[in-house]
Amino acid sequence: MIQAITFDLWNTIFNNRVYTEMRLHWFTQFLNERGISQSEIDVENAFKFGLHLNKRDFKENYHIYTEDRIFKVLKILKIDLSKKDKALIKKEFEEVMLIDPPSLKKGTKQTLETLSLDYKIGLISNTGITPGRIIIKVLQEYNILQYFQVKIFSDEIGYYKPHPILFNTALKKLGCDPRNAVHIGDILETDVKGAKECNMHTIWFNDLFSKKSKKIKPDYEIREISEVIPIIHSII
Repeated sequence: MIQAITFDLWNTIFNNRVYTEMRLHWFTQFLNERGISQSEIDVENAFKFGLHLNKRDFKENYHIYTEDRIFKVLKILKIDLSKKDKALIKKEFEEVMLIDPPSLKKGTKQTLETLSLDYKIGLISNTGITPGRIIIKVLQEYNILQYFQVKIFSDEIGYYKPHPILFNTALKKLGCDPRNAVHIGDILETDVKGAKECNMHTIWFNDLFSKKSKKIKPDYEIREISEVIPIIHSII
């Protein structure tokens, strides 16, 4: 019998939203104000290879923090800045989501409200440049923060999904055995794989019609978030 439900965040609760252009625009202006000349192509390449992650970065599942990404960008561009300026870049990069928050997936609030009547609910999210503290503010703005009894973010734990520590930490805080819990997320390699390895039930939120995997098989697959309600009620 299901007692607890955990949700992924991006493309599960939130629609995906990319903030690269906003960060790039701000950073270019920041450099210009300090008389630092860099070509647009050089800055874009520095973002590509320094700010953004590649598959190798996920190999050990260690969370890569914003300050480390900024360090790589500045190193590529061969720019030396003061601690104060580096802290300003970090703040602007991390908080840009507050200017233009991502939208909620259709039916999210109603689904959370319904499920919260009978189940404990948690959030398990890999974070990129935007940390958990900022995500919490956006959840609060949408008036859905109260539905999550537990919130687990990779920047606070130090690892990315599918590392088991994120799922196990959530389960421990929710006081729930993994066999009585279900995780919903959109990425097979992180959400479904990680939850299954922790013996949780899994629901793949595949509204983008992503290709199925021969190795990673979710227990259920849905196209809309509201579909989780009858599925969860049916799990014995």
